[in-house]
Amino acid sequence: MQRTEGGGGGRAAVWVLLVLVAGLLIGLLLSALPASSVGPRPGHGWGFRFETHEDVDVILSTVGIALLVALLAVYVRTYSQTGARFALGLTVVLFALLLQSLLTSPLVYGALGTTAAALGPFLMFADVFKVAALTVFLYLSLQ
Repeated sequence: MQRTEGGGGGRAAVWVLLVLVAGLLIGLLLSALPASSVGPRPGHGWGFRFETHEDVDVILSTVGIALLVALLAVYVRTYSQTGARFALGLTVVLFALLLQSLLTSPLVYGALGTTAAALGPFLMFADVFKVAALTVFLYLSLQ
């Protein structure tokens, strides 16, 4: 039994790492978009800009969204295989959290022509804690 748990933990760690790397790469790509395509942001043209909190938060929020998508896939699959109401409840909660993350993304602020202004650092730190919690949740869910 311990061998199975150890093997599952290794696979879980690999999957979590893949999701984190995918979210990081997509976040870096999105943060490098030309300013005109995502609303008013500092800098011009392509390139990585880490001049404001929003620039860093684009990456953090994208990693969080990738983790939520992965968790949603895990629990949709679990529900389809077992029919457990608990898995259905988690699916609903994770979907709501995904919508919240999408709607509060710095990219949405930029597309609407506004910024988080003074809340920027607080939103960034909130995303750091969210990414940490979702990483642990995904790791435990995959074991």
